[in-house]
Amino acid sequence: MNKQHPVKTIFPALTSMQTAIYLLILIALLSAVGTIIPQGEESRFYIQHYGQYPGTFITLLGLNHLYQVWWYQVLMGFLCLSLLLCSYQRLRRTCNLASTGSLILHLGMVVIIVGATWSLGYAKSVYLEINEGEAAFLKDYGLKEGYLQVKKFKVDYYPDHSPRQYYAHLSLQDYKGGNYEENIAVNHPLEAAGLKIYQTSWSWSMQADVIQDENKQQLSLQNGIAVPLPDNSSLEIKALFIPDYQEDGMGLQTKSPYPNNPRMLATLMKEGQIADMMVLAPGESQNLGGYTIVFQGFAPYTGLTIKEDRGVNMVFTGFALLSLGLLIRYRNLYRRKAA
Repeated sequence: MNKQHPVKTIFPALTSMQTAIYLLILIALLSAVGTIIPQGEESRFYIQHYGQYPGTFITLLGLNHLYQVWWYQVLMGFLCLSLLLCSYQRLRRTCNLASTGSLILHLGMVVIIVGATWSLGYAKSVYLEINEGEAAFLKDYGLKEGYLQVKKFKVDYYPDHSPRQYYAHLSLQDYKGGNYEENIAVNHPLEAAGLKIYQTSWSWSMQADVIQDENKQQLSLQNGIAVPLPDNSSLEIKALFIPDYQEDGMGLQTKSPYPNNPRMLATLMKEGQIADMMVLAPGESQNLGGYTIVFQGFAPYTGLTIKEDRGVNMVFTGFALLSLGLLIRYRNLYRRKAA
């Protein structure tokens, strides 16, 4: 009894549109599972949230990084191959303009699938905060070698002092062999070497020395965020920046958002409760709960979102091919009916 070569068995199945539909349904169901199960967490996360056996099952099958696991990518490969082979077989049987349009249409679908899969599995999105005049090394955030500097940061205000727009002068150096410099604003990112850098947020950062006995610690305090004291795990220090200080009977206020008369309100927190607080001018030092706090300076910082996603351009290309295929296919059918 003659045995058929495996390729001769698999090839007819892949050229069947029914196979492509089954694969599409299977991949859609798996993708739905991927949206329900959080992606990219450690094994213990799934055991804690789903239980010992379901959590182990999730990690063994790779459902915690579904879009990167080998068997999911094999299924995607078979789907793309099946779509192309179906179109190619049709083109061989009836070589006309409509069949060519169908081939281009299915090619567009394949490119869209590949681009979407790439975006889901390999796209990177990083959020970082950089003080004006400082820089961050991108490799520390999982990107390629290079560093990003915020040379200047500016906020424009409406007459009522509500923010109108944020601007940052960015310098991207030694990234993939290139140097880039540009002013960005909200919805106007820097685009360079496959990266998009978006202006996301901003606030104030204060630099302070914390001294106890002969120990001196330098802290960078972001506006309104509590920071544990290095030598005492039960104590935290929270700083609020007052750009244009004005004291009256109603409490601490700012006359404007501009740093014309800056102050730092330093609060010592113990187990979530206020233990002590003090207002300091730049260069001033005061005692705060047994610690000497020196307000050394301040600067605005900007929150930036960096995205690296090659799949987006592939998806746009796929949609262009799909639209072209539809145009060729149905324009030709319309002409045949009109004739």
